[in-house]
Amino acid sequence: MGTATFFSAPTLADIVRSLFAGYNADTGLLKAQKLGLVQHPNIEVKDKGYMLKIDEAIADSTRVVVALQLFGPDGKHDRNKIAFYNKNHIFIKDEKGNKVGEMYDYGSTDDFYYMMAIFPEPVQTDRLTVEGTIQQLRNTPTKTSITPGNWGFTFNLDLKEANKQTHITPLQGEYTSPDGMTVRLKRLTRMVQGVRLEFDTELSGEALKRSPGELWKEQKLSFHFEDLAGNEIHSVNTRKMPAVDSVMIDGNTAGNKPGLMHWSYTFKELPIDSPYKFVLDGYFVAETDGTSVEFNPQRLKEEAIKLDWKGDRLVLNDFMTVNQPASEGDKLESSLYVTGDLRNEFSFDKWVVRIADKSEFTTQGRGILSPEGDNWKDGVTVLSSINESNKPFEFRFPALTPVPDKLTLIRSVVGKQYTNTDWSLELFEKKNGR
Repeated sequence: MGTATFFSAPTLADIVRSLFAGYNADTGLLKAQKLGLVQHPNIEVKDKGYMLKIDEAIADSTRVVVALQLFGPDGKHDRNKIAFYNKNHIFIKDEKGNKVGEMYDYGSTDDFYYMMAIFPEPVQTDRLTVEGTIQQLRNTPTKTSITPGNWGFTFNLDLKEANKQTHITPLQGEYTSPDGMTVRLKRLTRMVQGVRLEFDTELSGEALKRSPGELWKEQKLSFHFEDLAGNEIHSVNTRKMPAVDSVMIDGNTAGNKPGLMHWSYTFKELPIDSPYKFVLDGYFVAETDGTSVEFNPQRLKEEAIKLDWKGDRLVLNDFMTVNQPASEGDKLESSLYVTGDLRNEFSFDKWVVRIADKSEFTTQGRGILSPEGDNWKDGVTVLSSINESNKPFEFRFPALTPVPDKLTLIRSVVGKQYTNTDWSLELFEKKNGR
């Protein structure tokens, strides 16, 4: 490690900054602190007048959290000097040396670099190794000048005590919706810093016919937890405001047969020694569609076309030939301007434009989806422009020159929303898994 020839000592105010000061600590961190699971790596690395310092780290099979500080020659902490990409990385490895995660800067505080790695699957190991490679600092405020150096570090984290706090609660509950999705809850795994819910979904043969090929793998579930008085605890993909969401990480993988999916969600906290309910609100599945409309693109500005397709309200507003995004100005595209309120899952949709000779062009969406006002209370998202609030969403595709007098817009795939579910299951997890 490089050593600076001159260094001012950090002030007392800089030294006492902690994961547990102010609003930094979440329930997982506070629980780890209460159980005495805070580890102190005592890392100090000096080079080029800067000192990298790590005093606190917390780890279990859910995640690793580290408070990292960088002090400059003036002894003050600099929150904007390290960018974690290119030559700066912090990897997490298991006992066999396998990389199981990479830390990212969670932000949320100016007191330190709030570094975190969340594992997609609970790690099965009694020891983790944190390996940091920090080889360059950015100069502020311009951030264009780079200070090279070596602030690398390595330290181990002991998971034995944290692993003793891990408890698994098997779950039994199954429901089949009227349109052919079966949900099977499997288990809750309670770890120091999080609670992992696992379940499977499976589509019926009839539902698979609506989602041929690989379409059935495009799914999204909406559910929430509530106490027995009906007060919401957490919600997931429910498209409502206000909502409480403490999901740290989620994932899904296809099973060993068509229609079967494995799901997992890790929450910061769920009730213990107190009953509560899992409530299924609905789900989305990519399905073949084929809904279409024929229109004259040259007349849209004078006569917009309104559509109501399977709960999605769309308006075709205008058609223009525009420059490609980030092009030099000589590459053109056709742009169909659209506004609308959507109930289905637009990210699963596929849209094409067909011209008179039956040629089809796949469209690329340009814009954002967002709630507008209280629309998320009704599960509605809104199509809007990226930069200008008064400019519509765009469907972009290769330039049509000259502009034809007839086009057909087709939605070949729809992210179909289903809300006709009626299922809840009471859960009760005893303390210490007993």
